[in-house]
This record gives sequence, structure tokens and C-alpha cells, in this order.
Amino acid sequence: MPLGDGRLVDLVHAAGTRGATYADARSVERENEAITVRDGGVEAVTRGSDRGVGFRVIYRGAWGFAATDRTGESAMRDLVDEAFRRAAASASTRTKPVALAPIEPQKGEYRTKLGRDPFAVPAKERIALLLEADAALNGPNAKSRRASVAAYRTRKRLVTSDGTDVSQEIVESGAGVAVTAAKGGAKPAQRYDSRLTRQAGWEFIEELDLAARAKRYRDDAEATLDAPLATERPTTLVFAPEFLALLVHESCGHPTEADRVLEYEVAFAGTTFMWPQDRGSLRYGSEHVSMTADATVPGGMGTFGWDDDGVPAMKTKLIDKGTFVGYLTSRETAAGLGLPVAIGSARAEGWQHFPIVRMVNVSLDPGTPSYAQLLSGVKDGLLLEAPASYSLDDKRRRPRRRARALPRRSYRGARLAT
Repeated sequence: MPLGDGRLVDLVHAAGTRGATYADARSVERENEAITVRDGGVEAVTRGSDRGVGFRVIYRGAWGFAATDRTGESAMRDLVDEAFRRAAASASTRTKPVALAPIEPQKGEYRTKLGRDPFAVPAKERIALLLEADAALNGPNAKSRRASVAAYRTRKRLVTSDGTDVSQEIVESGAGVAVTAAKGGAKPAQRYDSRLTRQAGWEFIEELDLAARAKRYRDDAEATLDAPLATERPTTLVFAPEFLALLVHESCGHPTEADRVLEYEVAFAGTTFMWPQDRGSLRYGSEHVSMTADATVPGGMGTFGWDDDGVPAMKTKLIDKGTFVGYLTSRETAAGLGLPVAIGSARAEGWQHFPIVRMVNVSLDPGTPSYAQLLSGVKDGLLLEAPASYSLDDKRRRPRRRARALPRRSYRGARLAT
């Protein structure tokens, strides 16, 4: 089902003739490749792909959604029938009709800028890079080593009854190394990547310099084996970018997702504490804390041309000088909160999923001091670099953990320990 296929237009037209007040059809083609080396040998070479169509209608004031990976005319008729059946069922339980914040019709194409297509890199070259990184992970107490590279490509087209027709091709490249060190009388130590992935080509993998990173991780794991627990007392914490990104994502990004505010979705990442009446007054941090949601950042994992509502990429403030000011929205949640679409964040995991509010690139705005200046002002403290956990509970609180205190020359190895 190529992106130029006229069946998307036909689906939207069919929805209109059957009384839908809104409809969109989204075709998605995905492919991925990954290679993993473990303990000196190739562990896995995997390839996968899928494609399909997701179809939404608003009928009798309610959403109906259906999806299929079939391509024939009968499959398209069944897709329309199923979406309308589900809309009719939803309409029987809704207390008010679905409303969408208005946007201008969109036309165009978006493509990731690539220096070198990661899918075109020979497997032999990828494996050689991973074996080099694996060898660099091998320290005196290393018990398990792993290195991997992966590539992802998504092609999609969105056609809506509002007049939008946009196509996108997004390519992502990722890599990672991990080591576990252990010896008698000490708790095993791990050093691994959170997620080293960027919307870019093979040039990003080369920039990572996996062999050098592997040596650093090996040294960190070895140093952590002998590191004492930090003294439990008030101290200064310096967050490295990887750690800070997780905290910003969890403690600010998720609570600003408007579907959590409206209680449309609470299961995946909890609820919120950032309510509509608090917008513009809730003190979230000091005057030095500003956070921005930006779907236009080059290379970002939350970067795109248009979201799955057809809203063009844009950016907006979530926290401004310490005050909560904005939400991540879809067209539906923006209308539900009585707001214009300040940033489109409606995205589906795949063709078979209904779009929900999913985070774009959310970042803490930079200050003026350099990293060296920041460190020079800390006489005694902890540098936190590698996250020990990805999750928070449903009230956005992080589990309490203890830190390992390493010598000053080895701050990069400081880790959170249970």
C-alpha cells in the first residue's frame, strides 16, 4: 500500500457520504534492522517490517477507529463499516460530543535529513564496529558485555476531511553498549545506555564513538564495585544530560499531557498535578527553570513535520521562569480545555493504534554558565549521569535511592543504588 495510493482519499470520502462530521485515514509502513554482539560473538541479526491503515471517524459525536493490514477493496469496505460500528457504540455512552480545535489544512512532505542511510551500511561494517566496542568493554571483572546498533524507518501519509494531505519519512539510528562487572564481596555493578537514538543516519553512530564509550563504561563499572555508599546528608547534585533528560521527561513532560488532565489516559504513566486552574500561577521551580516542548529540534526523537492530527510541528513553553504555563495537546484535548492548539502532540505508536497525546522533545532551557563553570562551583557533591530506573509511580514521585560516592576523578561513575 504505497503512500501515494488513492485509497486514503476514498476512505475519507466514504466516511463523509455516511454522515461522519470528521474522518482521517493514515497509512504507515515501518521497517527495522538490528545487530547485537554479546561477549565477543554475534548474538542476533534481526529484521522486521509491517504496514497498514488506521481509519478514524467522528459519527454521532463519538470516535470510531479501525485498522487493517489488508489492501483489497473488501478490506477497505470492512474498515469503514467497523469504524462506524464502533462510533455508534461509543455514542451510546458519551455525555457530550467530540470537538476538535480548528487548524488550517496542511499539504507537504517531511523527510529526515540523512548523511548516510543506516539501512545501506553493510552488515560486515556494523558487526566490526560492535566487536571493537565489545572488546573495549572487557575489564578484569566484566561478566557480561553487549553492544548493539539499530535502524528504523517509518513512512506514513495522512489524509483528513479537513483538507490535509501530508507525507513523511522518518529514519532513526541507535546504538548502545552495556557491561556488568562482579567480584566477591561486592554488589554487581552495571553501566549501560538509557537510549542513544537520534533521528539521523549512520553518521550519528559514528559520532557516538562506541569503542571510546565502551572503555569509559568499563572503567565506571569497575570503579563502582569498590565505591562506598555516599553519606546520607544534604549535598549538591549535578545532573548530566542523560539523567536530566529522564527527570524532565517524567516529572514535567508527562504531567503536561492534556489527556491526563482530562482523565482520558492515566494507565501508562500516571496522573498529573498540573491542573487548568493552576496554569499561569503554579510555581514549579525557581526563576531559572524554563522548559520548552519543541517538535522542530533537528534530530529529535519527538521531531516531525506534522503530528497524527495533521498539526504542523511547532514549539511552546511548558514552564516559563519557574511557572507552569502550557500543555501538550491533541486537537481534541485542546478543544476540551478550551485552548488553541499551541503544540500538536497526537501520535500513534503504529498504524493499528489510535493517536493519543505523546510527548514531543521536552527540554530544560539552557542557562548561561558553561559546564566547566557549573562544576567549578561545586566543592563537594554528586554528579548523576546514568539513570537507574525509567519509571515513576502514578503520582509522579520517584522511589528513594542511595548513591555511590566515587573519588572526584571518577564522578562520571556515580550511580543510584537501591
